[in-house]
Amino acid sequence: MERDLERNLKKDLVRFVQPSAAKLNLSLRVTKKREDGYHDIVSVFVRLPSVETLLISKAQGAGGNTVGDTVRAQGVDVGVEKENIVSRGLRCLRDMGYDVPFLDVEILKTLYPGSGLGGGSGNGAAILRWFAGGRKGLRDDVRWRDAALKTGADVPFLFSGIPWALVSGIGDVVEPLEPLKSRLHASIVFPNWSVGTENAYGQLDRRYGGAYPGVYPMDEPAARTEASNLCRKLRNEEHLGLLPNDFAPGLMDKFPDYGKLFDIFEKNGGCAWGITGSGGAAFGLFYEALNLVTFDWPSWVRQVLSVELP
Repeated sequence: MERDLERNLKKDLVRFVQPSAAKLNLSLRVTKKREDGYHDIVSVFVRLPSVETLLISKAQGAGGNTVGDTVRAQGVDVGVEKENIVSRGLRCLRDMGYDVPFLDVEILKTLYPGSGLGGGSGNGAAILRWFAGGRKGLRDDVRWRDAALKTGADVPFLFSGIPWALVSGIGDVVEPLEPLKSRLHASIVFPNWSVGTENAYGQLDRRYGGAYPGVYPMDEPAARTEASNLCRKLRNEEHLGLLPNDFAPGLMDKFPDYGKLFDIFEKNGGCAWGITGSGGAAFGLFYEALNLVTFDWPSWVRQVLSVELP
């Protein structure tokens, strides 16, 4: 495959378009702080397909000489760093022994950073999925699972392609869940504030003790039971209201306007609502598609994404 990839990339006008997924956390419990400083979680992940795009071609340096990968973003400003998550994914592939030519990657961003949707992780997973192509069995391949985890925290789920999953550990344990029989519609709202993941976990630690192993609202067995009950109620098309997320109480204290969004979801027939990941995007779930343009959105809402969940 590596020879075919190199041959195709040498064609002057070849550019590859790779969809990049994201995720929605329908529940999120932090069950323990680990000795290594990371946190164990239990969360229901749902895949948001093709919300961003990677444009991939062979890197061309001055005089035809390439000096490394070039990764840039357009659309939503994310401030791409020297080694962002896409560059890290390419480095992981090379560390695995694959002969990957230097690439030029342009990311068409639509998701604001600090939204809790794992847009960056989706970009990292997308570059791995692009290189993997039609290879089979990668979900169970130890080396590829390790490369996905080294690329980013949510990358193992997004790389797997699984639509619904119970994710635990530090995000590395991905257990497929049965998708709903009927489609569920989500309205994802981006307010004009964002939340950094590292800072969010620091605040959570201070709220619940901080030291290893921490004292969090639920242990893993209880969180698994809660997640199972949540999925059962959605399959039965029941009303759930505010969904469980250990980051939500602190975020709602800091940004009380979340309550206004939840009121909008409820008044327009939402079956459930909450905050995804460590914040700051909020979302409402609906059993029927609605015209979101007619909603009375506050002036501090900067973007609304409407998706049909798989």
